[in-house]
Amino acid sequence: MPDRQPRTEGPPHVTDILARAGLVDTQWFKDFDLERGSAVHAATHYLDEGDIDWPTVDPVVLPRVRQYQHFLDEVKPQILSIEEAVVNEALRYQGRLDRRVVIKGREGVLDIKGPSRAPWQALQVAMYAACFPRPLARWTLHLSDDGYRLIEHKDRSDYGVAFAAVTLAAWREANGI
Repeated sequence: MPDRQPRTEGPPHVTDILARAGLVDTQWFKDFDLERGSAVHAATHYLDEGDIDWPTVDPVVLPRVRQYQHFLDEVKPQILSIEEAVVNEALRYQGRLDRRVVIKGREGVLDIKGPSRAPWQALQVAMYAACFPRPLARWTLHLSDDGYRLIEHKDRSDYGVAFAAVTLAAWREANGI
């Protein structure tokens, strides 16, 4: 299965900015969870491309991949891109969004997550959406072993908070904090 894309040179990445601004507490991220998340992303990538080999899917991630299949079957998103690299030149950051999709006639960005929700996730998808010249919807798709939950992030103030995080992260970096 393909690995998550490595970090590239250039402006800082969305998730790094949010962590540097103090909005993401990475101390709770365990290696097992990170590896499972990468495996889920890889399997969903293959599924979206119509190239998944179900017998080879790791049993640890299989329930979540099946929930992603349920999402595809029930919501019927049109997948426009997978792991798309994006850059916001004005605010000097970059990222790699999981999916750009059309759901019920609305184009937007979709980030695939585990079952836990956190406030910073709305900021992450706002930062991805701000890399496009037109307004996009923002969703996080939370996969668990026994279901999925599609969350639309509609709070427009997320953009202001996200852009403040860019400024705060740069200030902290410049001052060695």
